[in-house]
Order: sequence, then structure tokens, then C-alpha cells
Amino acid sequence: MNTHAFIKFCPSCKLGIDANSIVCRHCGAILDLTPPGSTPKDNNLVAGLPRPKAGLAVYPSGTTTPIAVTEDKEFVLGRETGGESEKIVDLTSLDGFAMGVSRRHAMIRAVENGYMLIDLNSSNGTWLNGQILVPTILYELPSGSNVQLGHLKLVVIYQ
Repeated sequence: MNTHAFIKFCPSCKLGIDANSIVCRHCGAILDLTPPGSTPKDNNLVAGLPRPKAGLAVYPSGTTTPIAVTEDKEFVLGRETGGESEKIVDLTSLDGFAMGVSRRHAMIRAVENGYMLIDLNSSNGTWLNGQILVPTILYELPSGSNVQLGHLKLVVIYQ
């Protein structure tokens, strides 16, 4: 087995890092990554998706049936394991584990004029419209955004 297949090199310090890293463990540089298997932002994924009357709908990419419609002010995208005290949109049925979705992968929070997205130090990264997110930083989440958790692609719609 070739153990070097999963290693890449930091463009700043040139030391070897794990292929899934978003921050260099040696120098702390934020790595400029594109999502695995990604294509440029694809707005036609949003065309025809119904907007919920209230709250936010989460659609698996390429489908017209939401995995969740919620009016919660704050919820986690991840995988339920039982005993959670917070609201979790469970992505297990979308093969979340195999797709690289962490138990507590990302959070969506309602704000005055929309929603914000935050990566919760996930193992496999979160992308918003093709841009990787730095963990623990809030990002504006426009309606119609493409969100990728690990390899799982979603579309978020709201009024």
C-alpha cells in the first residue's frame, strides 16, 4: 500500500500534511482548497426548489425533496448518535458517515436578515459556494447557497 497517497505539502512551509487538512499542523497556514470533486458554483441546482413559507429548507443536491425544514433559530448539521441536547438535522440517511459528515459538523444560526453558517471544527471541512470555511468563524449564508460537508452536497433555501 502506498502510504504517501494521502499526503500533500503545505504551500507555505513545504512540510507534509494530511490530504484532508484545511490548516497546516506545522505552521498554521490556512490552506486554499477546493472541495473534493467540485465544479464551479452551480446555480441551476436552486432553480425550481420550493421556498418554505417560514424557516429554512435543506435539500440534498440534485433532489427536490428537503431533508429538513426548520424554523429553529439555531441547529447543527451532522449525524445523530442519541442523547443530543441540541437540535440536529440528521444527515445519516444520506450516508453521512461515508460522505465524511461529522457528528457536529456545522451550525446554522438565524440572524436579523437571514442565516449564518459556521464550521464546528469538522474532520472533513465545510464549503460554502465552493469556498472552504475556516472553522469557528461565522459566514453569511444567502438563500440558494451550495453547502458541502465533507463530500455531501446540500442546497439551503429560505425566504
